[in-house]
Formats: sequence, C-alpha cells, structure tokens
Amino acid sequence: MRRDGIMLIAGLAALGLLAAVAPPATHDLAASERIAAIVNKEVILESDVDEQLRTAMGNLRVDPADSVTVAKLRKDVLQQLIDEQVILAEAARQNITIPKADLDQAVMQAIQNVRARLGTEQNFQRALAEEKTTEAQLRKKYEPDVRKQLLVMRLVGREVQNKTTVTDAEVKSYFTSRRDSLGKKPEELKLSAIVVGFDPDSIQVKRLRVRADSLRNLIVGKGRPFEEIARKFSDDPSGVRGGDLGTFGRGEMVGEFEEVAFSLKPMDVSQPVRSRYGWHIIQVLEHFAKSDTSGERVHARHVLLQAAIKPADEERARKRALTVRDSLLKGADFAAMARRFSMDTSTKDSGGYLGDVAVPNLPPSFREALTGLREGEVSVPLKGEAGYYVFKLGGRVPEREYRFEEIKEDLKKIVLNQKLRDAYDRWLERIRKNVNIEVKN
Repeated sequence: MRRDGIMLIAGLAALGLLAAVAPPATHDLAASERIAAIVNKEVILESDVDEQLRTAMGNLRVDPADSVTVAKLRKDVLQQLIDEQVILAEAARQNITIPKADLDQAVMQAIQNVRARLGTEQNFQRALAEEKTTEAQLRKKYEPDVRKQLLVMRLVGREVQNKTTVTDAEVKSYFTSRRDSLGKKPEELKLSAIVVGFDPDSIQVKRLRVRADSLRNLIVGKGRPFEEIARKFSDDPSGVRGGDLGTFGRGEMVGEFEEVAFSLKPMDVSQPVRSRYGWHIIQVLEHFAKSDTSGERVHARHVLLQAAIKPADEERARKRALTVRDSLLKGADFAAMARRFSMDTSTKDSGGYLGDVAVPNLPPSFREALTGLREGEVSVPLKGEAGYYVFKLGGRVPEREYRFEEIKEDLKKIVLNQKLRDAYDRWLERIRKNVNIEVKN
C-alpha cells in the first residue's frame, strides 16, 4: 500500500481532549468487543479503528454522509494500524527501547501542543475538567501512544531514512526527464517603492502608547497571562492564538519589530514598540541560534494595538504620495526620496529597492498597474493596506525556463520523498513476512 509519507496516523489526536467528531452509529455488538485484525498476538479492535477514523475524518473534513469516502478511509485507517503493529513487532524483535527521559520529554511536548491549540491555560484547565481528568492522568494516558510513535519514528528513521540518500546525478536526471512539466519561471519586475503610510493623528498615537503601557503592566506587573491579554485586546489576527506568530528569521518582519524581537531573552516582555502597523508588545518564547541548515530564528508572540484609520488620515496620505510623485516626475532622485519619505524601514535605506518581484506574487490590486509600466516609469499612487505606494519600474526579466541550479534543492526534496516512499514500502513488505496478520471480515 503506497502512502503520501512514511509516518503512520498519529495516536495522540484521537485522545479525549482532541476529539472533534461524534462516534459512528453502533452495530449489533459493541465495537469494543469486535476484532478488526490480529498482528501476531496484538489485537486491533473495531473501536480502535473507529477512534482513528473519527480523527481522520475530522482532519480531512470528510462528510460522514459520504459513505464511499468513509468506507475507503476506514480501510486505509485499518491498514495503517496493521502496519503500525508490524513495525512495533519489528522494533521488539530488534530490542529497540525508548529511554524514559525521551519519553517524558515527548509527552510533555504533546501536552504543550494541546495547551497551544486551546490558546490559554484557562481553556486547558476547563478542557481537563470537562474530561474529568487531571494533567497527571492525561500524561499517563498519553504515554503508550507516545511510546509507540517514538518506536516507529526511531525504527523507520534507522531502517529507511538514514539509508536513503539522493545524488546530484539523480536530481539532474529527474530535471532532464521532466523538464517540460516543470513549468517556467514567471516574468519578474525590478521594482522600487516609496510607502506613504496612513499616519493617525498624534493624539491617537499618544493614547495608544498609554494603553500599550497599561497592558504591559497587566502582564509584567499584575502577572496576567500574555496569551490572555493578546486574545482579549490585540488588534492582530494572531490574537485568537494568544498572539502567537510562530517562528521567523531575520528579514521576515518589519525592522522595528525584528530589532527588538531578536534582542529579547526568552520569556522577557518588551516595552511597547512602534511600527507602521501600530504599537507592539513582544514576548519571545524561544530563540534558535544559527545552524548549518538554518539561520537564526525566534518564536514570538505579540499584542498589537492599532489606531483606527479615518478617511482624513487616508486623504492626507494620498496627497503626500501625489506630492512625492510630482517631485519624481520633475526629476527628483527616487532613492533619495525613498530614504526621506518612505515608511518601509526594511527598504528605505536601500532607496526603496524591492528586488526582482515575480508577477504572480504582486498584490492583485497592483498587478495591472505595475505590469503596464514602461522601464523607468513611476506609477500613480496605489492604495494598499498600510498606505499609498509609489513604484518605479527598473526593468523586466522575461518568463523563461528554470535553470537546474535554481530549483535543484526543491527537486532534491521531491526525489528524496519519492525514494523514501519506495524504500518504506519495500522495507514494510519485507518485515511483514516476519509476522502473522489476520484481518477479520
């Protein structure tokens, strides 16, 4: 049986706190009393299949009324549970064990994942109460499934992943044989931009700063949970996740935000920081040092307070953008004007230069106007999310076929995944011969 990947269905998602789909209708006998399959002496109950099926249906958003899809999915779930037992039997045969420290750490991470999904500690405790359990009991409940997952990961890693490599010759062969189906590199525009932002009036800015100081005091001085404040007061969509922004590297956030985020120690809370989006209160959860495979990254969350932009603010920005464009049309240097007037701190020091931007990556509302520019021409002010943008087209790079070196690393991942699937299937078929499998009707 081929798979999209080499990992089996995660056992944790089916546990009580994560259940999201109602159980299917019962049949003549209780599902817990019916056997779906036996692998050696390990029994897979119909209830095991039902439990995993509910989780899979929820994750894949399968309509319970779609009986054909549900039946196929159930067959796949059963096969995966059988395969899991086959792998666990092979792990036992090879005397593979999981150290207690590794198991404890993985269980703790699973608990933390649940906390993160529920958003706040209050929600987590409420879910525990609804399930009539405690965190200690939940940890104990998770241990068997986590141990199975670790055994599967360790054995598959050793027998499949660690033995599967990809050579440059294989990647080049894939590129050559599928060149016609790889598509083309889209046209790119060499763009520079001056961003004239929607600046609220000074009174609003001062009021928001006072409010930001007050919210920071609730977190630092009063001990209120950061995620609770973010969920209740943040104007950013991340507020529903407790302000969590995930991990990001340098160059991915606006300059003012990035400078502070990368300077904070884990769990420290910043003073209010102003960017073109408003006032931020930042907390870094984790700081990852630069490695051989990735650059320096941080995992952070924030509370964002934004001023309500009024029509008068927008009109003021539009007039400033028109004044900037008039100066450019009269011969003013674009780079100098960007350094003086642009609010985009990530590009203003480089004269507003954005680099080569692929046409499909342009905002839809800008695409027609920018693709219609002549080389060296300055656009009319275009209204965007943060303000009015004045662009200059420096040149075009026509659509063309990809060069091998440009997509080599992406192709290498594709080839590796194919080889991993094939190697996994061959290995699984081989170890199936070491066990007895009986599937019940």
